[in-house]
Amino acid sequence: MLTVERIMQAKPRTVPPDMPLLQLDQLFLTEEVSGFPVVQEDRLVGVISRSDIVRSLATERSRVEQLSGFHHVLDEFTPDESMQSLDEIAAQVGVRFAELTVEDAMVRNVVTVEYSEPLKRLAEIMVEGHLHRIPVVNGGRLVGLVTTIDLARAIAEGLLVEAPEVGESEPLLTG
Repeated sequence: MLTVERIMQAKPRTVPPDMPLLQLDQLFLTEEVSGFPVVQEDRLVGVISRSDIVRSLATERSRVEQLSGFHHVLDEFTPDESMQSLDEIAAQVGVRFAELTVEDAMVRNVVTVEYSEPLKRLAEIMVEGHLHRIPVVNGGRLVGLVTTIDLARAIAEGLLVEAPEVGESEPLLTG
């Protein structure tokens, strides 16, 4: 039986929760990946991906809309007395985004898989959870990372072809 250990990326690159998102974005580009496990004091505390950052930007956009001081009332936009100029709003949001860290955008409820888990079960977990990457653990300690690309590579290399049961014959191809 093939296990996750066979296809995982051992000792994956990790990021700390206090890393600024602007720095993380550069790391995505230089490492040519779209996500990282987040580790603090040798403990897996989350995962972060480019889509998590996009979600954070959407949250900041909502913040801008709230700060703008405009409210939709009966198909008209009416200014609030606390209305700020667009320059003031942009300055606040820009400062806020520059201050955001991995911890602000990471997913904390991490789905993990044990390194000894069968590959079939790994595939089921990925499909059921719509997951593209899963941290691999051994007794709760991060030991690797497995992605949909790793699983696709295993399929392409023929690692997931099930051997026929004893006494079964393989189907014949006819043309």
